[in-house]
Amino acid sequence: MYRYQPPKSSVWGHLLRKMPAERAKARFQEFLATAVAEHKFSSASLSIQDVSGQVVPRYERLIGMPAQNNCFFARLTLEQSDRCIDELIKDEASAPGAAGHFALAQMFQITKWRVEGQEVPTSSSVTIHYGQLPCISTFFQFETVEQFHSVRRVLEDIGLCKLNEKHLKPVRPKKK
Repeated sequence: MYRYQPPKSSVWGHLLRKMPAERAKARFQEFLATAVAEHKFSSASLSIQDVSGQVVPRYERLIGMPAQNNCFFARLTLEQSDRCIDELIKDEASAPGAAGHFALAQMFQITKWRVEGQEVPTSSSVTIHYGQLPCISTFFQFETVEQFHSVRRVLEDIGLCKLNEKHLKPVRPKKK
């Protein structure tokens, strides 16, 4: 068994280099469709820096709940967070630099990889961050190094991020 996890000093994982939300969303969906056989949504949150006082109320209406501390939305559903991503995409298109005012994160549990047409069980998770610091945070588990290479190839081919093999470590069996 192998675990892929960048060190804590790389807490933000794999930077998407100011990738617009629209492109990040499409590439992430392609990753899920190509390399992941089974996943489920875990959680989402949104933070907004609203200097005008007009953005948060718009997102409150969109989400259907008030913001905490006038800027934060926790425990969003998949549907709510998807609506926020779509709205963020519109904001980015209408106002350059708008993404810098948002921090939107969606977390997914991955229970099966798709490797060369085969479904392989895993206990992995991935978080995609949109807006201010677009990135992918990975906590991947693989049975073999070949499975890691397969998933790494998909991510690189899609143009989402590059996994570094130096962060792939064997998991030692627990002593009884």
